[in-house]
Amino acid sequence: MSLPADPFTFNFFLFYPLSLLAAVLTGGALRRFGFPVPKGPRFGNIDGLRGFLALSVLSHHFWIWTHVVVFGQPWSAADLAIVNQLGAGAVALFFMITGLVFYPTALKGIGNVFWPKVYIGRFFRIVPLVAVSFLIISLVIMLRTGARLDAGYPRAALEWISAHREVPIMGYADSGLVNALVLWSLWQEWLFYLILLPGTALALQLAKAMKLPSWTVPVGVLLVGIVAHFLHFAPGLLSFWPLFAAGMLAYELCGRDAVRRWLASRIAAIVATLAMIPALTLFDHGLTPAFFPFAFFFCCVAAGNRFGGIFSLPGAAVVGEVSFGIYLLHGILLNILFVDATPIVQAMPVAALPLLIPVLAVLIVLITAATYLLIERPAWRFGKRVGERLRPSPARMTAPAGAQSRG
Repeated sequence: MSLPADPFTFNFFLFYPLSLLAAVLTGGALRRFGFPVPKGPRFGNIDGLRGFLALSVLSHHFWIWTHVVVFGQPWSAADLAIVNQLGAGAVALFFMITGLVFYPTALKGIGNVFWPKVYIGRFFRIVPLVAVSFLIISLVIMLRTGARLDAGYPRAALEWISAHREVPIMGYADSGLVNALVLWSLWQEWLFYLILLPGTALALQLAKAMKLPSWTVPVGVLLVGIVAHFLHFAPGLLSFWPLFAAGMLAYELCGRDAVRRWLASRIAAIVATLAMIPALTLFDHGLTPAFFPFAFFFCCVAAGNRFGGIFSLPGAAVVGEVSFGIYLLHGILLNILFVDATPIVQAMPVAALPLLIPVLAVLIVLITAATYLLIERPAWRFGKRVGERLRPSPARMTAPAGAQSRG
């Protein structure tokens, strides 16, 4: 389909990178004012990457909203592959991050993981902000339509907060558009935590007993996911397994010093960058041949490749720390702009609309810095304390059964 506005497209690609710069500068200012960041990178330069991914999703949805409001198109995938990859490709890399971060847990083996701590931690890391976002969306709908709580509200709350489905809230048909329909990916994350993660831990324990190398398990997950994707088998469950498996394999590769050093090298950065050009411009999402350049690029970032230093900037660490909030809440900001402020948007020259992207990027970083400090950080710290208190002490775990019964 031909693009309706070339000046808009040109300015979009001009102001998208400027929005990343504006967000990183804002993150740098927050860091100078004492915003807490982890001491040192946890997995290569993944922390810096996360913020860029969340902001890319914002720009992706800005494109879609512009075409809905200004050009009268339905809410649908973007016209250009590269714009679509700002959304779908970013989420693909988020799934790879999840696979990377939780693979060390699986490597312990299913019998050596205290699973209540894992799930309590995930609950308090994800659910509190999702619940707050649901309440904000409910308030937006009330103020917009005059609707009031109805009998179906508790069920809608459960569906949304669990990330299972974005059903209409208080009868508002476009409820899902208020947050740009982002919860589908959180549902896939929950499926990973509840099914794939313990399944991988079990497989790794069996592989160890059979004296098989650990990398055979994520390769198996990768192959199962690829076959399921092409056969359209259980698409809601298995299709995204290759992306999680790519993160696991990145951990395996980075555990080999010679491989990790090469992945972190300048030549690897050049190869990854060149490979990403066709991946971004010829394919719409990461479950295509673009998977392989995406996975290679991700491995380089996980190995600590600086890519010219963009992922290791001080402000990038802050934006990465609030990336979950950016991903979850940016849709609300865009929805208010394009629905409640439609006259303002339509009064602006189309070519000037991308000027708003850096402004929105700065706003969402400031908003999510506040939600991180007030909601996310206290919640996951509380969950961590609860999980630690529930964990049996080493002495109790190793004591004879009779001694335990006398405790």
